[in-house]
Amino acid sequence: MHALARSAAPGELDELTLRRAQRGDQRAWRDLVERYQQPVHAVIWRLLAGRAQHRAPDLAQETFVRVLRALDRFDPAGPAKLSTWILTIATRLALNELRRPEPSVLDAEPIAPERADTNIERKRLGAAIAAGVAALSDGHRAVLVLREYHELDYAEIAEALELDLGTVKSRLARARASLREHLVAAVPELGGRS
Repeated sequence: MHALARSAAPGELDELTLRRAQRGDQRAWRDLVERYQQPVHAVIWRLLAGRAQHRAPDLAQETFVRVLRALDRFDPAGPAKLSTWILTIATRLALNELRRPEPSVLDAEPIAPERADTNIERKRLGAAIAAGVAALSDGHRAVLVLREYHELDYAEIAEALELDLGTVKSRLARARASLREHLVAAVPELGGRS
């Protein structure tokens, strides 16, 4: 295996493919899009949480248009990993979409595409989590989604959302507390669990 290919962080595009993509190699572009398509769609879907989720595919596509246009300026030795940089672009597009006036009819789809899971309790808990996340303010939801679903660290979230580190921590604490309260109210038997 080529030494450059091994240098990528787990889940990251290898450095050789990144360099080829930065030079405009179409195959490398496809590899990049295929690698990050699911996380980009997931972050947009979760941030839109019940509002304008029909726009998620368009925003994901716009994310990759912007990524490919600016890819030659991305510095792999810089402060952000490629995945963080791409998710930052996706997050900002989703947050801009949320700033638009809400449509008169809310999108009633669940937060995540439903799986063929017959466990009623699991579905109930999933629905309660989805509703709790959707009920959060845009700022709290963004911090929670980037941390809990996409595992960005506090500094990466602060950079992505252009916030102070302390603001990220306080929003995350408030988002978790609010979600916990929502879950205990929606699924009372959770109140007895530790």
